[in-house]
Amino acid sequence: MKPDPESRDKKPASRWLRRERGLEKLRLQLSAQDALAPLLAMALLTGIAAGLVTVSFRLLSESPSRLYLPMPDQFEALPLVWRFALPVLGALVLAAMYHLLRPSRRHTGIVHVLDRLHNHQAQMPAWNAVLQFLAGSVALLSGQSVGREGPAVHLGAASGSLLARQLKLPNNSVRSLLGCGVAAAIAASFNTPLAGVVFAMEVVMLEYSVVGFLPVILAAVIGSAVTQLVFGSEPAFTVPAIQLNSLAEMPVLFFFAIVIGCLAGAFIHIQRRLAPVQRKSPAVRFLTAGVVTGIIAIWVPEVLGAGYDTLEKAILGELALTVLAIIVVAKFATTLLASSLGIPGGVIGPSLFLGACLGGIAGALTNIWLGEGTASPGFYAMVGMAAMMAALLNAPLAALLAILELTYNPNVLFPGMLMIVVACLVSRHFFRTEGIFQETLRSLNKSGTPSWRQQMLSRVGVASVMERRFSIAPQRISEAEAARLIAPSPLWIVIDLPEEPAPQVLRAADLASFLQRLEEARKENREDKDAGADEPIDLLKLPGERLQLAALNWRATLLEAQAKLEKSGAGGLYVHRGLSPALDKNVAGIILPQHIDNFYRQ
Repeated sequence: MKPDPESRDKKPASRWLRRERGLEKLRLQLSAQDALAPLLAMALLTGIAAGLVTVSFRLLSESPSRLYLPMPDQFEALPLVWRFALPVLGALVLAAMYHLLRPSRRHTGIVHVLDRLHNHQAQMPAWNAVLQFLAGSVALLSGQSVGREGPAVHLGAASGSLLARQLKLPNNSVRSLLGCGVAAAIAASFNTPLAGVVFAMEVVMLEYSVVGFLPVILAAVIGSAVTQLVFGSEPAFTVPAIQLNSLAEMPVLFFFAIVIGCLAGAFIHIQRRLAPVQRKSPAVRFLTAGVVTGIIAIWVPEVLGAGYDTLEKAILGELALTVLAIIVVAKFATTLLASSLGIPGGVIGPSLFLGACLGGIAGALTNIWLGEGTASPGFYAMVGMAAMMAALLNAPLAALLAILELTYNPNVLFPGMLMIVVACLVSRHFFRTEGIFQETLRSLNKSGTPSWRQQMLSRVGVASVMERRFSIAPQRISEAEAARLIAPSPLWIVIDLPEEPAPQVLRAADLASFLQRLEEARKENREDKDAGADEPIDLLKLPGERLQLAALNWRATLLEAQAKLEKSGAGGLYVHRGLSPALDKNVAGIILPQHIDNFYRQ
């Protein structure tokens, strides 16, 4: 659409920025990095949505199990034949569900969330979330060796992302609401709001700022409130207030942490090698995981499901040393196979399970070696949970706070901190891993942790930093039109070229200098004062700096703007607001490379 210079010269093309109200004004405010108040309002809605979805998922994944189990997760009560048949039948159902969907809609879990956050502007597909909701429930109901937190994180992230998409918010705020959804989901899943906040910031968002933290905190509080309304406010595990009895036990804890770090590192390394198999047929993968889990469950039924009932027994010291050792080996194998082959569940719950059982083993051995005066096996189980979760997820602070909120026992902090440091050091330094989610991303040939510069640029929308002082003009204009064009003192003139693949931009100062030279030339030659006054000015031929422009939607972030500049090879971008990149009244502003450089150097 060719612009009307007569109307555009009088009103700059960015006038819509100053007249918007209501939701449009909110969208523009959210494009800024420090839009705290509107972001808190969106975090409130995200917390409600993510909390409701997470509670619904938990009800769907637990309530039907009462038809064949005395209590949710008590798979030990099943007859021998059903210990084998249930995970196999579940694998068949999952294979049928995945077979009905094309490959792009089969991705689920925390790895999928990180991929969409870092590589797709936090846009979460709705179909993948639906699959996660249904398939995750089937996996848990059929006793697959996975946890419910991974699906909850996916569903929470999707709640924030889809809410932002429905409201047509800028992409930088989509990213923030995804983090709010993650925090609310973790908080709602286990009633652990503080751990939800730190997990979202430490594992997913990789960001620590006041503007980043406050909306996530609010969303986690709302998510926890929703789950308390439905399930009550009691902690997930009821344990006595046990504590470390003597500093003489610290060497035992140190050695125990090394063992946990080694197991976590081995788990990540093996999964990294097996993860590419997830591109294969889901039927083969799921049946393999289901059959192996079923066979092991015949003798060790504790491997079925997330195993929270067994975890609590380990904390209470109700399991014998030999039983704990067998359970650890069996659970390690089944969880590793289920996670590596793509069963739609999580590894956070199994990591707590493994840590608790390993802790129970360490506590029992310590009681044998050092006597009954040492701490109970339950205490070792609690600190073992923190160490294993931290080493496997590369989330030390989230793990420490999760155990504190799950047990309400502050005595775990001091020894837990030591064990987390040692376990993470072993896993990261000696096994050279960065956490199971990042390593799985890399094994699937997807980019992992973004650089600090990418992080910074992704937090800001182009609408908050674009140059708004511009005017739009056709290639040829009269001298009078040129004078009216520069009257509002724009910095740039966007030259509309309908016949060309892209418009160009000219410095308004160059046009002003050209007009001044024309005026001076006429003053020197008075008899030809009106000569050439009717000849049009070609904005592509007058002396000056011109840059070719490429189109960019106003919802984009500065990181997307930088990528568009690199990909297109253009000298700048014009930000458009409509569905079409045509130069019409929806043009909002201009982004040049110096705008991006100036922002991140501030």
